[in-house]
Amino acid sequence: MSQILVPRVSACCWRSLFAEIQPQRQWSRSLVTLQRGPVEKLAIPESLPPQFRSQIPPRLRPGRDKRDITVHESPVSEAALCKDPVSLIDQRQLALLDPTGARARLFDKTNKDRAQVGDILLVTFKTGEPVSGTILSIKGSGPHISVLLRNQLTGIGVEVLVKVHSPLVQSMEIAQRAPKRKRRARLYYLRKPEHDPGSVQKIVDQYVRQRAMLSGGGKTTRQQHTGPRGKKGNR
Repeated sequence: MSQILVPRVSACCWRSLFAEIQPQRQWSRSLVTLQRGPVEKLAIPESLPPQFRSQIPPRLRPGRDKRDITVHESPVSEAALCKDPVSLIDQRQLALLDPTGARARLFDKTNKDRAQVGDILLVTFKTGEPVSGTILSIKGSGPHISVLLRNQLTGIGVEVLVKVHSPLVQSMEIAQRAPKRKRRARLYYLRKPEHDPGSVQKIVDQYVRQRAMLSGGGKTTRQQHTGPRGKKGNR
């Protein structure tokens, strides 16, 4: 049997053949520029035709004067004028909300007769029912001061947080002072059943009656019915 001889091409020949077909990789080389000093600004030729002047930027056109930049003095710093702006705003708010300063003295720490925790406070509002209760805590300072009152309504403990300098508050009065000075600044332990003083409505009512008697409003006259009395069953 006759066999057909096929010439074999070596691997190195194939590599050289494909190397000629594939494009050679171009090696890039960075260019280095020499610093030759500042670039000189070329002047616009005076013989430039007028039709080409529109292509020049307005700031580079011949005959244009340089604009003078006015440098103003910096304004006075507000921090230099007012060292403590928060206290200044608080004073203005107190002058607006408490012109007489009575409520501020009622909770002033330097006042010996101030309201303290454990006292029973009566608060009257311009609209709505008055609120009374035992002072549990006094928080804040300045126009942000507030008191937390606790009382009982139908056997359920109720707490109300009242802003002292609120425009809705008409008056604040101490109905009864605590018999002893409390050792704590916040009497949250009164929420427990064994320490809860209960309702203070009777104490407040007694204080209101005594105040009415001292002011002359305790005496009330009853009007007697002098007209004919009808029989039972007749309307």
